[in-house]
Formats: sequence, C-alpha cells, structure tokens
Amino acid sequence: MKKSVVIGVICAFFLGFMVLPSLYAGLTYQHEFKDKNKSYAHGEYADEILLYAPVEYGEMREAPVLFSHSSHSAFACGDCHHDAEGKPKDETQKMLGCMSDGCHDMAVAETPQDRRDIRYFYKAYHDQCMTGCHRTLAQAGEPTGPTACPDCHPK
Repeated sequence: MKKSVVIGVICAFFLGFMVLPSLYAGLTYQHEFKDKNKSYAHGEYADEILLYAPVEYGEMREAPVLFSHSSHSAFACGDCHHDAEGKPKDETQKMLGCMSDGCHDMAVAETPQDRRDIRYFYKAYHDQCMTGCHRTLAQAGEPTGPTACPDCHPK
C-alpha cells in the first residue's frame, strides 16, 4: 500500500512539474514559430497573437494572453490602435504593436508613479482591455470578453 502511494506521488510530481510545463512551452513555441517569419501587408493582420510581457520585464507570473482579432471584429481598429496623441487610427494608417518604441514601451515600473504611467505596458493593456472595454461592457449589460485574470491568463 505504501509503495503504491509513493509511486503515485512521484508520478504526479513528474507529470505536474516536468511534463505539463514542457508541453505548454512546446505549444507556445509552435504558435510563435507559425507566425515568426510571416510578414503582413498593409491592411492584413494575424488573427491570433500571443501577447507576452517584454523581455526586460522579467519572468511573467501569469501565462501570455491569446488575443484574437476575429473575436473583436465588431470593433473598429481605432478602438484599440491609436496615434501618439491618443487619436484613433483608421485602416489607412500603419498599425504598430502596443509596446512599440515611443508608445507603451516602459517594460519595468521602478516607482509607484511609473505603475500609473500610461507608457507602462502593463497599465496600457489592463486599462484598455479590462477596465476600458470588458468591464465597461459588462456593467452596461452588453456581451463582453473575459473580466477575470485567469480568463485571459490561463493556468
């Protein structure tokens, strides 16, 4: 009886801490590999994008977010993408990633003031997606996307 419990614990440990993270990392790598060398012409975009924290941020405490353009097709591009003055972009303008140089490119918040700076990528994403859209729609009784951390950052 005791031997089977010990073997069961060892197997659970191996599965939980060795196999599953490796499998997840492999799936993540495959997704990145699929899109890594693809270039998109003006007006084209990847449907599904894995959103990672910048490398300078360090180790992410949560999983990367899978963002789907098709599930947001009811919205105009300018609802999310904007220029340096915060004005919505339209389809004729080049869309850049949120963490592009000069936009939300602060990777690490050194001070409490930095955490409130819109240049801090973390604040920009959470303000735009969570409080700026999903929670606002939910409060208005409209259909919305995820409103809790594990809904966007799966375990």
